[in-house]
Amino acid sequence: MSKRTISQALYVIGCRISDAGANVAGHPMAQIVLVLFCLAWFLLPLGDKATAVLTLVLSVLAITLTQMVLNQQKRHEAALHLKIDELIHAMKGARDEVMGIETASESELEALRITGDKAGEVLAKRRGKPVVTTDPNGPET
Repeated sequence: MSKRTISQALYVIGCRISDAGANVAGHPMAQIVLVLFCLAWFLLPLGDKATAVLTLVLSVLAITLTQMVLNQQKRHEAALHLKIDELIHAMKGARDEVMGIETASESELEALRITGDKAGEVLAKRRGKPVVTTDPNGPET
């Protein structure tokens, strides 16, 4: 088994932080806290400096949370597409490994996609149909 590189480890840590941040920000209590915070911000007499700092912090937080949510959605979308592709190509049922892959890393999703492509090629050969490859480096046949 190969060791993870530093960039892979940082990627995994970043994904975990993004997931945690998106889950916290998407919780209904977080929305209630945000509304209460905004009401307090408008009702309390703050100085110009405090308001400027608060605005800066909230702007950075909004951008960061947006990126966290987008990262989480991208991975969930990739997993959903893989599941749909698996169901379309399956004759009698989907592979068990595909179930619950929403939390898988992109490299794990890619590995499952590649094994699914190979299974589709074998099935097409059995049926006597021309094999259509999805390899981005090679021409479709």
